[in-house]
This record gives sequence, C-alpha cells and structure tokens, in this order.
Amino acid sequence: MNLFERNAVEVFEDDKNPNIILFHGYGADAQDLAPLSQVIRTKHKCNWFFPQGPLDIPLGAHWIGKAWWPIAIDRYQSAGAELDTSTEVPKGIEKLRTEFQKWLDLKKLDPKKTLVAGFSQGGMLASDLFFTFPKNFRALGLLSTNLINKAYLKILPTDDIKGKMAFISHGHSDPVLPISGARALESFLNQAGLKAKTIFFNGGHEIPPLVLSQFGQFIDQTLD
Repeated sequence: MNLFERNAVEVFEDDKNPNIILFHGYGADAQDLAPLSQVIRTKHKCNWFFPQGPLDIPLGAHWIGKAWWPIAIDRYQSAGAELDTSTEVPKGIEKLRTEFQKWLDLKKLDPKKTLVAGFSQGGMLASDLFFTFPKNFRALGLLSTNLINKAYLKILPTDDIKGKMAFISHGHSDPVLPISGARALESFLNQAGLKAKTIFFNGGHEIPPLVLSQFGQFIDQTLD
C-alpha cells in the first residue's frame, strides 16, 4: 500500500469537487486535523484528504504519535527564537516525494482543483511538495510552519508557481517554531512569485478560530 494511503482519513463527496490535502504536524496523526473538514467553512464543497506520517514517535507512557521525518527535539527547544530550519534536509524526503507522486496518480486528483497544506512539520512537507510538483497544485496553505531545504527549493523552476496563491499563518508567541522563520518563509514565497496572504495572530503553536475563518475564505478565493 502507498505510504500516503496507509491510515489516511478521507472526507470524499464527489470527484468533481475541489480537493484539500492537509498534512498533520510532528507527533500528531491523520485524525488530529480531520475535524477541520467540518470546521473550516467554504462555499465550495470540497474533498478532504488527511494523510498520516510513516514514523512512530514515542510521546510518553502508552502514547505514540506520528511524524513525516525525525527531528532533533533538543535542538529545536534549545535554539528557541534563534531556530533556523531553512538548511534542514529531512531524512527520507526523497521517498516521500516519490510516494506522494504515486499517490496523486492513484487518486487521480485534478491539479487545477487541488490545494496542498499542512500544519507545523506538515507545512514543511507541503511546501517541499508544492515546489517539487508545481503542476499538481492550485494553491499552498502553511499553518504555523517554517522553511526547510531552502537551497534545493531555490534552484527549482518556478514558471508553474508564479502567480499562484499561498496562505501563511503564525502565532507571535509560538514556542515551537519562531515567527522569524514564518517571515522568512513569506519572503521566500514572494520572491518565488507566489502571492502570499499572511495572518500573524496573538497566540502560540496552534490554529485559532481567526485562522480557520481566514483559511476558509482563502480556499474559496483560490477556487473562484
């Protein structure tokens, strides 16, 4: 079974509908963000896909989360506001790209009606896949995340990216990924030719109601 098909949550209504692919963060799982398909209000009826990361992450007694790749938690915590993830090349990212392309072919998703998004580590994955397979996606959604693998993404062709829309949200008090990284991500996307809509909110590493509302409006705007 394809890596992105395994344990994924799908809220599928009609193959004529637009598609939203949303990747969870480090230590969560496919179920974590699945309720957003009922919470994010859009005038367009959408098909929602919530893939699950392949790695098991022990989080405490009898509690196992999932992740897309391993990270050095201690370094993240010690670096704090000085954390810079832009040079990170995640272990196994090449396999994730290959498996994701196979999954897209399997699902037969219309690239003109597909938005890829993610929260935290899931947002890092979403941005990598968006740049690697630019013809596959209508728009990009990045929730409380930072840039990774900048050197690789920077040399990729951007002809199919220019003019597309991106949504960025980040909390001013995020204790996990610094807001400076979100601003650097915004700058990178703008330089690549995307039209970024950015929401900086008073809060931490989260998706507050304001962001849910704005993201729903963004989805409708990209699909109109």
